[in-house]
Amino acid sequence: MDDNRRILPDFLHRAYTQIINDTEHLGVSVVNTLLPGNLTGIYDEATKLILIDQRLISAQQRCTLAHELVHWEHADETCSGTLGSKIERHARMETASKLIRPCEYALAENEYDGDAYAIACELDVTVQVIEDFRTYLAMSQDMAGQRQNTLYRI
Repeated sequence: MDDNRRILPDFLHRAYTQIINDTEHLGVSVVNTLLPGNLTGIYDEATKLILIDQRLISAQQRCTLAHELVHWEHADETCSGTLGSKIERHARMETASKLIRPCEYALAENEYDGDAYAIACELDVTVQVIEDFRTYLAMSQDMAGQRQNTLYRI
């Protein structure tokens, strides 16, 4: 195994402060600060520093920290341009998959008739993470369908 491989702690059912405590040994620092504009979080690979906007509520802090830690895990260095868009999209899908269990999502979706806000509240995530998780599920189903079609052709 590569000694430089970065491994994230489990985010499921962990509060913001618990995730911070779980990351103390990883060599990445987390600082709450006032960020400009609509920025909720930033990861800087050069300094291994994550900045989280101090104005965020609990679920936003948790989701933003998880998202920035995914950037840390992959040593992402840019969020600009075409490559940055792909990196950001990947980080969002992976964050959603790390914060939500499919079975818990299915129960909440059934309970709240698909209402994204109610599901987000139930699962302690943001509506954006719910939307990203739905995209992740759709992409997973598309990939499974493609694999199945390939198997039938063989």
